[in-house]
Amino acid sequence: ETPVSTKGDMHLTPGSSCTGNCPDGADCECVHTITYHWKVDSLSVIYAGGHCHAPSCVSIELWKNDTGTPELLCLQTTKYGKGDTHHDKFDEAGYLVLPPCLFGDEAEGLYPPVYLPPNTPLISVKRNRNTYSGHFGEMASWQMRGVPFDPDAPLVKAA
Repeated sequence: ETPVSTKGDMHLTPGSSCTGNCPDGADCECVHTITYHWKVDSLSVIYAGGHCHAPSCVSIELWKNDTGTPELLCLQTTKYGKGDTHHDKFDEAGYLVLPPCLFGDEAEGLYPPVYLPPNTPLISVKRNRNTYSGHFGEMASWQMRGVPFDPDAPLVKAA
């Protein structure tokens, strides 16, 4: 996409918005938002991980919209490592991570199971920091894993 000129020599890609005294103010902050809509069929989600490049990634959200009122299924935000490897061996100082959303047994600290019936509309909303230059080549895709199910079969809970 061709950059859209705003104030002075500042250029933003379509979908960007800025706050603060832009383009030269210390409080200038610009975020580019990408939204994508698609549908899935008869799926029990067990893993959802958004594609977001660090460190410009602000967040990526996955919404279910089968009722006309979107329901947030997954929100991923960038976390910065603090170096507390005694409690979390992956918490390395100076590293960024974008933890995925895992669904299953709530007693194990996972999100509750999500069942997506036939033709379930999904929405992805991704926000990227692009304060100092237009940010090209970004996408709002998801890597998801799930188990297909027959929507006509009765739901049976394990004992």
